[in-house]
Amino acid sequence: MTLYTKDKNMPWNLEQIRFLYPPDDFLGSFDNEKMQARHKAMQDEKTRNILTDLEKAENPLEAMRALHKLDHLQFLQNNVAGFKQAGCFEEAVILLYYRKNGPFTPTDNYPIWGEMLKVCSPERMEVVGDVFPSPSMTAYRGSVTGRAKGLSWTVSKKKADWFLDRWKDKEMGGGTIFSLEISKEDVLYFTKKDERQEVILFPHVLENADIKTVKEE
Repeated sequence: MTLYTKDKNMPWNLEQIRFLYPPDDFLGSFDNEKMQARHKAMQDEKTRNILTDLEKAENPLEAMRALHKLDHLQFLQNNVAGFKQAGCFEEAVILLYYRKNGPFTPTDNYPIWGEMLKVCSPERMEVVGDVFPSPSMTAYRGSVTGRAKGLSWTVSKKKADWFLDRWKDKEMGGGTIFSLEISKEDVLYFTKKDERQEVILFPHVLENADIKTVKEE
């Protein structure tokens, strides 16, 4: 594993940033010394190139993109103040959040994202996303594990019905569709990009939410 040695001239906090991942970061060893030395030289060169890009980056979002994708969340967590100061924290949160999370995805790492979303500016989130279109709506969420609480929901009944039909046969590994009545004040982020019509709720909304199970008609 390649870890960064702290440099006082580096503007970004790179603690726990790994830089290289397999196959670039080969965790074993070569029997041939020349092959081992060549691999080590290649690793060093790739790491130096990344560090050079980081030093040149004019803002934290640009710096984050210079890293391996598996380092992005750690970098964001390390540099929250820098992202905030640059006005791109909310954009970075949404970019990383939607890589693995959504109303019908099996993963929704609530603890990590709950904490990150708590420090997002609602005003900035509305700039990054879209204006929620109604004072109140019904939101839907699907889970193959029966986990009802999650931050991502959709207000598209059509999308919810599609999953409800797809998952109706539980013997085929089907999941459960949940519904929740939400108001505009419950919504931290809304997007209609690509007709997704998805919301991210304020984490506190789910604490006492009246979540219902949607039954097939």
